[in-house]
Amino acid sequence: MNAAPAHKEFWKDRLGAPNYAVGEAARYANVAPATVGRWHKNTTLGGRESGAKLSYLQLIELAMVAAWKKEGMKLSDIRVARAYYAAKFDTPHPFATLRLKTDGVDLAMDAGADLLIGNKRGQLAWKSVIGQRFKEFEYEDGLVSRWKAAGVKSPVVIDPRVRFGAPHVQGVPTWLLRERWEAGEPLEEISEDLSVTEENLKAALMFEGIDPREARKNEWVH
Repeated sequence: MNAAPAHKEFWKDRLGAPNYAVGEAARYANVAPATVGRWHKNTTLGGRESGAKLSYLQLIELAMVAAWKKEGMKLSDIRVARAYYAAKFDTPHPFATLRLKTDGVDLAMDAGADLLIGNKRGQLAWKSVIGQRFKEFEYEDGLVSRWKAAGVKSPVVIDPRVRFGAPHVQGVPTWLLRERWEAGEPLEEISEDLSVTEENLKAALMFEGIDPREARKNEWVH
């Protein structure tokens, strides 16, 4: 009797597919659209044709660099680390597939009892020297699989396995919630119709740049 075919995770086939417009990716990572192009051009990020959409892997790498830059890391050190990790681990997307952490000065990954410092081309350091890993990124099977794009306390998640990687709350894309809100529907009706709690709905609208406390001219009146 033939063995049953192994389950294929089709979502993994989409990780490298262009899916996020530059402006959209920039908004998620909280950087200017021009910054996205500049970081790709100066090799802080991997190669990408000018104006081309970003894949999920490229989006996560953009988010990583933005977070590390915010923590105080120099772009020159990030570029050195990227080149080192990409070559050592033979991966075109080291920032999306390796568990990395920073103290605002160095970029490192666990290496047994030590830390492997990427921007120092593989120098080892004690783990106690460098502290945090960004908690908004979650790893699974060697990949950043879930990103809480609006921060660790927000319910907004980007996950390539859900809604083709669109930001969502409780499985409902934030863009859909924005459209329903912009059409004038009351919060309670959107919440009930799409089975999203009002708290999560409000968080999704805030992520989409909408303050749900503001009055709308086209709001439905019953």
